[in-house]
Amino acid sequence: MKWRVYRNLDRPFTLFGIQGRYIPVAICTAGAIVIASLIVGSVSGAFIGFAMGICLGIMAYLFIVEVQGRWGEKGLSRYLAGRRLPRFILIRSKVWKPSI
Repeated sequence: MKWRVYRNLDRPFTLFGIQGRYIPVAICTAGAIVIASLIVGSVSGAFIGFAMGICLGIMAYLFIVEVQGRWGEKGLSRYLAGRRLPRFILIRSKVWKPSI
């Protein structure tokens, strides 16, 4: 009997190098960049707005890839959940050892 093994199940979904949980962040960032470049383009000139959109898009992509490398795929959710906790609750990793 032959079994099919799907190797893709353990890999996160990626789009242009951006992993699963960061894709909504990238989409919202792209929307904000388009709106900002349209506003600047209508005020000062079409070329400046176009150039600003390209520059901001590249910077946002590099920023998202940097954050993704720092926290990993589930790290963003853990970081945001940790910020919602009150300050008197301490967050420690599983490898934390008390210093006595």
